[in-house]
Amino acid sequence: MDVLTLGGVTFDAYSTPSSIGAGGKQSMVVHKLPGGNRVVDTLGPDEENIAWRGEFFSDNALASVQALDGMRAAGAVIPLTFAGTFRSVIIDSFHWRVRRYPVWIEYDISCLVYQNPTQGILGAGLSDIGTLISGDISFAVGLLG
Repeated sequence: MDVLTLGGVTFDAYSTPSSIGAGGKQSMVVHKLPGGNRVVDTLGPDEENIAWRGEFFSDNALASVQALDGMRAAGAVIPLTFAGTFRSVIIDSFHWRVRRYPVWIEYDISCLVYQNPTQGILGAGLSDIGTLISGDISFAVGLLG
C-alpha cells in the first residue's frame, strides 16, 4: 500500500488526495546571436512545486493541520514520500478550512522541492567554469571564421 507522508504527518486513506503530481522544467539560458543562431546553456532540472488538496476527517484532524501549519511556519526542509518516491521539500503554502469542528477539515498544500535525489546533486553534470568559457569562445571564433 502506498502511503503519503509529509514531515511527521501520515495521510490516511481519507486524507490522501485523489491525485498528486511531480515534474518540472529544464532551466536554461538562451543567447540569441545575429543571424538567428542560438547558444543554449542548460542549467539543470527546475522542479515544479508539488501541490495537492484534500480533507482530514478524523478525531485528530485539527492536530494534523496544526502540525502541517507549524512546519510551514518553520520553513524547515522536511521529507515527502508518495507513490514510491522521495523528495526533500519546504512547505511553500498551506491553507485549511474547518467544515465541521473538530473532525472535518479541508486543506490545500504546496511544497517547494528542495532536493530530488533522483536528479542527483544540482550541477553534477555541469563542467567547471573554465571549460564553459573555452567552449563559448571556440563557438564564437567559429562564427567569425
